[in-house]
Amino acid sequence: MRVAIVHEQVDVRRGGAETSVVEMAGAIAARGVSVTVLFRGQRPGGLVRDNVMYEPLAAGGGGKLLQTYRFVQAATRACRGGAFDVVHAVTPVLCADVYQPRGGLYAEAIARSLAPEQSPLWRGLRRLGRRFNMRQRFLMRIERVLLTRRRQRVWVAALSEYVRQQALSHAAVPPSRVRVVFNGVSGRPAGGPTGVRELRARLGIGPDSPLLLFVAHNFKLKGLGELLGALAAAGRDGAAHERASRAVLLVCGRDRAEPYEARARRLGLADRVRFVGPVEDLSAWYAAADALAHPTWYDPCSRVVLEALSSGLPAVTTRWNGAADVMEPGRHGEVLAEPDDTAALAAALERVLDPRVRAACRADAARLAGLVSMDRHAAELVALYEDVLAARRG
Repeated sequence: MRVAIVHEQVDVRRGGAETSVVEMAGAIAARGVSVTVLFRGQRPGGLVRDNVMYEPLAAGGGGKLLQTYRFVQAATRACRGGAFDVVHAVTPVLCADVYQPRGGLYAEAIARSLAPEQSPLWRGLRRLGRRFNMRQRFLMRIERVLLTRRRQRVWVAALSEYVRQQALSHAAVPPSRVRVVFNGVSGRPAGGPTGVRELRARLGIGPDSPLLLFVAHNFKLKGLGELLGALAAAGRDGAAHERASRAVLLVCGRDRAEPYEARARRLGLADRVRFVGPVEDLSAWYAAADALAHPTWYDPCSRVVLEALSSGLPAVTTRWNGAADVMEPGRHGEVLAEPDDTAALAAALERVLDPRVRAACRADAARLAGLVSMDRHAAELVALYEDVLAARRG
C-alpha cells in the first residue's frame, strides 16, 4: 500500500501537530506501508527517515497565503495519476481520501481561540482580525469544500469524540464517514529517582513541596492566566486548599513569559512559579511533578495530557480537550466544565495533588500507555486505509 501524508510543516520544534505527523508516519511505515510525507520545503530531492520518504514541495516566495496556496497546488499535482493508493491529508487538499484535522475543524478552532477574551470589545476586534487572516480563510474554504461537496469521497479520521462532533455539527459529514482514531503518542521512559531529586534541587523545589507542571506554546489558549488565578485563590484559603496553596508551578514552553511573570508577582505568587522555557524531553519532568495542570480553552486531543497520563502523572483539564475521553475523574485527575471557573479549578488542583491520586494514576499507567500509544493509532489508521480501498473497489 502506498500512502501520501500531506502536511505543510514537519519541523517538530513548531509544536504538537508536527511532532505527531512525524511520529505517526514512522509508526505507519513500521507496519509495512510505503509512506511518503509531502511537505513545504525548498531543498530539492527527498530524504528517508525511519523508512519514511520526506518529499519537499517547492512553494516559497511571497507571503504565508501564497506559500500555502502553492503548497496545496503542488501537493494536489503530486497526488494525481495514481502514484499513491491513499492520500491522507492533515493540511486540507481536495484530493484527500482521509482527512485528519489534527487542529480540529477550522470553524471550531477559530471560535474557541476567541473564548479566552473576557472583553466583548476585544473579542469583537479579534474576530474582525480573523477575517483578514487570508491564509486561514483559504484553508477553511478548502476544508469546507472537501467535507461538503466531496463528502462521499473523503473519510474523516477524528482524533477524539470532540473532533467527531465538530465534523458532524460544523460540516454535516455523514456519521458513516467519520471515524474516531484516537490520538496517539510515543512512550518515553520516566526519569529515575536521582533525576527527580536533581531537577527539583536545581530549581530550589523541596522534596515535600507539591509540584504542578504546565506545558504549552500558547499560554493564553491553554489557560495559564486562569491557573495563576486559581493558585492565588487557593493561597487565600489555605485551610481548604492546603496542598494547592503550597504548590510550586513549573511552566514549560516557548511563549512570552514576561506578562505572566508580572501577573504572578501581582498575585503574590512570584516565589511559587518557575518559567523554564521550552523543554525538548519532558519525561523527567513528568516523573518529578505531582500533577499536570492543563486548564485549556481548546485542544482537539492534547498530546501533553496523553503523555502525562501514560507516564502515571494525573492531570487537570477541561471538557474542551478531547484527551478527557480517556480520563476517569478521581483516578486520572479532574475534568472541568470551564477553565475560568476559579473556585472549581482551585478545588480540582487540591484534589489532584492528593498522593493517592498520583498512586492510582501510576498504577494504571501501563494500561493507559497502550490505550494512547502511537502504535495503536497507526494500526487503526492502516485499518481505515484498507476500508477506503475496499469501498473504492466496491
